[in-house]
Amino acid sequence: MSRNPQSNIDLARILEDLQAAAAADFEHARPIPPAVNHSPAFLDLERQAVFEREWICVGRDDELAAPGDYLTFEIAGAPLFVVRHDDGSPRAFVNACAHRRACLLSAAKGSVKRITCPYHAWTYDTAGELLRAPYMEMKDGFDRSDHRLRGLPVATWEGFVYVSLSEQPRKDLAASLEPLRAGVVGRYGMACYRTVMQETFRWDANWKNLIENFIESYHVPIAHRKTFAQHDKPLADYVCGEDSPHYCYHRAPQPAERGRGAAHPDNDRLVGEWRRMMIDFCVFPNHLVTLMPDYLWYISVQPDGSDAMRATWGVAVPPEVLADVPDEQRAAWVAEFRQYMNTANEEDKALVEALHRGSASPLLPPGTYHPIERNLWQFNRYLADACGKKAGA
Repeated sequence: MSRNPQSNIDLARILEDLQAAAAADFEHARPIPPAVNHSPAFLDLERQAVFEREWICVGRDDELAAPGDYLTFEIAGAPLFVVRHDDGSPRAFVNACAHRRACLLSAAKGSVKRITCPYHAWTYDTAGELLRAPYMEMKDGFDRSDHRLRGLPVATWEGFVYVSLSEQPRKDLAASLEPLRAGVVGRYGMACYRTVMQETFRWDANWKNLIENFIESYHVPIAHRKTFAQHDKPLADYVCGEDSPHYCYHRAPQPAERGRGAAHPDNDRLVGEWRRMMIDFCVFPNHLVTLMPDYLWYISVQPDGSDAMRATWGVAVPPEVLADVPDEQRAAWVAEFRQYMNTANEEDKALVEALHRGSASPLLPPGTYHPIERNLWQFNRYLADACGKKAGA
C-alpha cells in the first residue's frame, strides 16, 4: 500500500509548518501539523533530537526493591536495562555483552546476583564490571578491566526512574522539573506509592497521538463514560498549569470528599482541596501521569514506526490504601483495578487510532483548540524547539 499523502511532505516544509504553529499565541493556535505524525523523515529527526537526547522514564523505583533487581526497556531501538547496585543506587547499561554484543537480559524484569551472557558466559557485576570471561586467558594481553558494560546516565525523580542514551542529556532532570515538584506534585509523595501492576500495549497510531490524547481532558466526559467520566468533574473546573519547556499539566478537584479519586483518611500529606485533586501531567517528551490522592497511572510511550507506538503503563497506590487490602484479597483487588484501567485504555485506543487515521487526509480543516487544551500547544512548542534546534531550523 502506498504511503498516505501526509507522509511524503518535504521535511523542510514540515519543520517550517511546525515552527509556525509553535510561534502562534494560544488564542490563535492551530493543532499540530499532521505531517509530524506521518512522516518517516520527521520520525528519524525526532529519534535523534528527542529520544536519543532526553530523559526517558523506564519504570518505577520501587520495582528495583533489592540489589540485583532489574528492569529491561528499549529507547529508540536501543535495548537497555536498569539494575539496583549493592550500594542502593540504580545503574543503567546497554543490554549488550562487551564481547560480541549479545543481549544479556531477556525478561522484562527479574533479579540477578550476577549478569551472565547466555552466549559465552561472560559475567558482570551490577556495576557493569567484567568478573569472568571463560577461556579468554588464551588471548595474549586480555585484560578484564578493558571490557565493561556500556553505562548510561540514570536518574530518579519522585519515585520514577529515567535513563538517557546521551552522555549529555538536553537538560538537568531535577532542576528542570523543580517548579512542577515544588508547586504541584511534590505534596503527593509519589515516591511512597507502591507499584501494583505494569503492562505494555501497541496501538496503530503515532506516539504523539497518545501524548495529545492524554494531556487534554476535554474528551473525558464524552469518551470515558465507563471510567473517568464517572468522577463528574465539570470542564469549567479544569485549570491548565504554567507554560514550561519541560512539562505541562492540568488539574481539577473531585466533587466528592470520599471514594475513588479522594485521599484516604490516613493520608497526612495532603490538605484542603488537594485531598481530592486530580493532576494530569506530561514530562516531555513522553512520560504521562495521572496523579490522584489514592493512585497514580503512568505511561511511557515510544514510536514503533511513524504509524505505530508501543507504551509501557503501570499503576501505583499509596501505602495507606494498600494497608486496607487484606493479603488474601490482594490478587482480586489488583485484577479489578487492572480491568478498570484496561477499560479506560480501550476507550482511549479508539480515539487515538482515529486521530491518526483522520489526520492522514490531504484535505483537512484548519482545526482549533478548546481553552482546556492549552497543554497540546505547550507540547507543540516543546517539539518545535527540540527538533528545530537539531535540524538547525
